Amino acid sequence: MHKHENIYERLLNYADNMKIIDTHEHLNPHKNYPGDEPDVLGDYLSQYISTDLMSAGMKEAELNTVKDYKLDLIKRYKILELYLEQVKNTSYYRALEIAAERIHGIKEISGKTIEELNEKYKNAANREDYGRYVMKDLCNIEAAINDNWSNDMKWSKTDLFFPAWQPDAYVTPDINLPVFNSVNLTLDEYCENYKQFFLKQKNDGMKVLKLATAYWRSIYFEDVDYGTASDLFLQFKKNGDSPAFPKKLQDYMMHFILKTADENNLAVQIHTGLQEGMGYDLEDSNPMLLKKLFNKYPNIVFDIFHTGYPYERELMVLAKTHANVYVDFCWSHIVSPFAAKNSFYEMLDVLPYSKIFGFGGDYTVYDGVAGHIIMAKQNICTVLAKKVRKNECDYNLAEKILQSVLYDNAKRVFEL
Repeated sequence: MHKHENIYERLLNYADNMKIIDTHEHLNPHKNYPGDEPDVLGDYLSQYISTDLMSAGMKEAELNTVKDYKLDLIKRYKILELYLEQVKNTSYYRALEIAAERIHGIKEISGKTIEELNEKYKNAANREDYGRYVMKDLCNIEAAINDNWSNDMKWSKTDLFFPAWQPDAYVTPDINLPVFNSVNLTLDEYCENYKQFFLKQKNDGMKVLKLATAYWRSIYFEDVDYGTASDLFLQFKKNGDSPAFPKKLQDYMMHFILKTADENNLAVQIHTGLQEGMGYDLEDSNPMLLKKLFNKYPNIVFDIFHTGYPYERELMVLAKTHANVYVDFCWSHIVSPFAAKNSFYEMLDVLPYSKIFGFGGDYTVYDGVAGHIIMAKQNICTVLAKKVRKNECDYNLAEKILQSVLYDNAKRVFEL
């Protein structure tokens, strides 16, 4: 049982030297920063920690000022400083601080270090190879499934990134879709337009579908018959393309999207649980709402995001009782390392380890991935070491699980 060895350190060393498959990112494949030009405040605050800052009382106008790279850095930091001090305990902050130290050699983000950090970050991000350096050299990521909100799959696909595509504009339609230019458009024509566009996306390199509907509606989709949907579509067109389909028409389109995915053997990733940002309806994103879809489409691989947090146990049971449902820890390790460790520990009691995807950075900024992956490996190795110490598995099985959740499972399931 390796009683005289530091099991955690041995597992962590194994993790640090293995290739990793990253199941979910939001990175620009051809630019190293999310904004118009690199800026450490604008980029580091582009997601996640901004929610903590606003939770601490920061106003949106203040946040927008702090993120504006055109304004003086020190003045912006002084606005940020009071709020930043109140969130330095959070895991969102910890991921960024880890990244700042690992990549740029800055141990703490403070008024004393912000100018040096910004200069080092800008110099690094302006290098042509910076994104690849972070992902491949620092993080040892062989490939990542990347949802960069683009419809251009040829542009999105690289030797590092496999594109995910969001079909949500066909569920709650963007009336700027070219298909809406047809005055006498029918539901059949609309569905055929989606199918042809889907096939084009797949042909151009799309690897998975990504559904983010939990951000604006419930993820419960009921069965709606064709006649009802057709009548609703005609009424929608008659009313002059109102901004959103009625719910039953949305539900019908989601089923059409899933049928098309099923026919083409394509995996489907679904956001569940906590939404990024303020004030969303959390109850709309409980993975239990997806149960009927899992049963109706047993041949679709459903990759369920964020462990469903805070509905981890609901998702755990769904994955246990549905062969086509997988649990994805993308984002989870920085939402709550405590919850991630607890749920991973319990999942190893409940699920085949082949059903777990252990890491997805879910960042818009490359530095965030570097911080997140360290925390993810620490969480996973902490749990596995505890399992070994408690004689719940031997060391060889722990290594096999580590290899599976960080690489083998995603490589196999997504055929990367």
